[in-house]
Amino acid sequence: MAKEWAKRFYNSRAWQTVRRQALQRDCYTCAYCDARAEEVHHTVELTQYNIHDDSITLNPDLLISLCHDCHTKITKGEGDIRGGYMFDEDGQAVKV
Repeated sequence: MAKEWAKRFYNSRAWQTVRRQALQRDCYTCAYCDARAEEVHHTVELTQYNIHDDSITLNPDLLISLCHDCHTKITKGEGDIRGGYMFDEDGQAVKV
């Protein structure tokens, strides 16, 4: 669930467009487990300070498509997502 300060962004037409483009670019395939991707993850964590920076929030190079389970693991910083990788304390995938 989006934080209160991010809801306006996630409901914006600009985000919906870039989100759809990222999913299409990635053929609706999860970057980690190859399942069907339903969600798009910002590889740079969004904060109250950068939420209005389009070079971060709407940059396709900083977006990856994920299934719900992998996205949940990333945002909670849990578990092994794919052989040889783990999530760090910031929820980013790092090689073990």
